[in-house]
Amino acid sequence: MAAALGMGENTRSMLMTRALAEMSRFAVAQGANPMTFLGLAGVGDLIVTCSSNLSRNYRVGYAMGEGRTLEEAVESLGQVAEGVNTVKLVCAKASEMGVYMPLAEGLSHVLFDGVPAQDMARTLMMGEQSSDVEFILPREAVQQAHREQAPHNQAPHNQASKDQASKEKVAKDNGGRNA
Repeated sequence: MAAALGMGENTRSMLMTRALAEMSRFAVAQGANPMTFLGLAGVGDLIVTCSSNLSRNYRVGYAMGEGRTLEEAVESLGQVAEGVNTVKLVCAKASEMGVYMPLAEGLSHVLFDGVPAQDMARTLMMGEQSSDVEFILPREAVQQAHREQAPHNQAPHNQASKDQASKEKVAKDNGGRNA
């Protein structure tokens, strides 16, 4: 929608950053690891969805930003845009859990309540500014997450150290006796 409304790159990147914060806040409230959103499942998907005309969700948003209704946008797409139903589900769950998601709520009003995209954009721009990153990770949590991923990321040339670590684990599990 932002592209069709003629918003500049800085404004669009601000919206993407705030959307990432909302995605993270929502998932973390349900016990997810916030580091997940720094990879393809978060930033990667968000960039494509918000900037590629190959994205079905982008095309629906662009059509609505041009003034079409949701029905017209989806009909012209001729395919399912998963984000439409996802917005409804996420907003309901966020409301139930008390998770602050002004962009998602605004998008829901545009999609389902007939609020013009331009009006909602103006409302959101004038709204209370919140932090782009709502959660703080203690250093220990970051290190622990990195350690948990490390065994999956080791190169094959580290096989000797893997074998040694495996032997040490077996010995420890056997009360210090060698296996």
